[in-house]
Amino acid sequence: MFSKQTDALHLTFSFRLAVLYTVFLAISSAVLFTTTYQLVRHVIQTRDRDIIHVQTEQFSALFRQGGISAIANYFSQQIEPDESIFVRIVDRNNQIHFITVSHPLWNLLDQKIKSGGQTALHESRWDELAREEAEGSWIVGTVRLNTEYFLQVGRSNTQSELVLSHFRRMGLRILLPALLLSLLGGWMAARSALSPLRALVETIRHILETGDQKRRVPSQAQRGELGTLSAMFNRILDRNEMLVQGSKETLDNVAHDLRTPMTHLRNSAEHALQMAEPDVHVQREALADCMEESERILKMLNALMDLAEAGVGGMNLQPESIALRELIDETIELYSIVAEEHAIILRNDVPTYLVVEADRMRLRQCLGNLVDNALKYSENGKEVVFSGTSDHTHVSVSIRDQGCGISEENLQRIWDRLYRGESSRATPGLGLGLSIVWAVIEAHGGTVDVQSQPGEGSTFTMRLPRNFRKAR
Repeated sequence: MFSKQTDALHLTFSFRLAVLYTVFLAISSAVLFTTTYQLVRHVIQTRDRDIIHVQTEQFSALFRQGGISAIANYFSQQIEPDESIFVRIVDRNNQIHFITVSHPLWNLLDQKIKSGGQTALHESRWDELAREEAEGSWIVGTVRLNTEYFLQVGRSNTQSELVLSHFRRMGLRILLPALLLSLLGGWMAARSALSPLRALVETIRHILETGDQKRRVPSQAQRGELGTLSAMFNRILDRNEMLVQGSKETLDNVAHDLRTPMTHLRNSAEHALQMAEPDVHVQREALADCMEESERILKMLNALMDLAEAGVGGMNLQPESIALRELIDETIELYSIVAEEHAIILRNDVPTYLVVEADRMRLRQCLGNLVDNALKYSENGKEVVFSGTSDHTHVSVSIRDQGCGISEENLQRIWDRLYRGESSRATPGLGLGLSIVWAVIEAHGGTVDVQSQPGEGSTFTMRLPRNFRKAR
């Protein structure tokens, strides 16, 4: 049902594009044809009028020399008179004083003059006459000879009208097939141009009907906006599939990691409630265990929410200018007690001039996670060193420890959510610290990497842009 509807809509859209193209073509062709036709008609009429004008000049000269008799004498001396030229002389009241030959055009001219409500001639004029039953058309020029007489010269323009009529017929014979061809060609071109859109609709229909998230729009050789749309839609599907898969993995890991603290919490509470004789000391220990496990669960959920915000680009950051050495001093002070317990030295070698634009709370969170990891996996009596460098565009902060290091097989997976290597499973933790570091630094437009050798320690380096707003 959905497929038929979309196909119908697609065909309608293609056909509408073709019709629109044909309408524009028809309008432009009609304008071009009309302009050309009027130009040709003007040239032909001008030629006919020029011929008559020459004749009227000639006969007017004869009239000035010898009057009507001179004109009559001219025609009487013609051996082969021009049968396409008709001449007569009339007075103001349209009374005939000379005529070369009686012809239907004179009747048509007289009728036209009378139908115009004129009883006398007053000025020069042009008249175009046509008589269907006579199968001919004429053009007549009337000029004043003197105050009394008018010269009327007529000439057949039937050939000219035939040329114009043939021009009109040929124009229609060419225009109509051209419009039909343009309609068909436009429809086929529209279908071809919209093939990426058809593929896109088909892919959406398949996903909606089957739920198959792996279906993609076939790659198109055609370029342009629709090809770009298909490519971008495939990228959206890839990202959506990645997010869905990541969410599934996260939910599985969360369910697995929550099972232990939730079971411990339930067992502690159940043990305290099942005592025959309530023991305040035991109940306080049970409540303390419940608080500890609740805190662990809350920290995990908050961390996952932070990662979710970063994953969709919605992490709320409040950038400000931060002196890195001061911020690291604050972090060292926060973890100094833990470091003293393990006889680990925290040393700050970051230059005092290093300043970066970032969210203070989030950056402190990243430093805290890295220091916490360094303290967990370093042996007693070792040291953790902070260092920093800068260039024109970025500031880098490194944290180097002398711990157990990271194996090559685990090096690329340490950034995954809830991932913990075999060597770290005995160490308390959620497996989210490095994922949060990655997400926060990426939200700032920066990068984070690690250099590590098993048994020699690790160096984590955060690289942040100097100008946070430009990086965004």
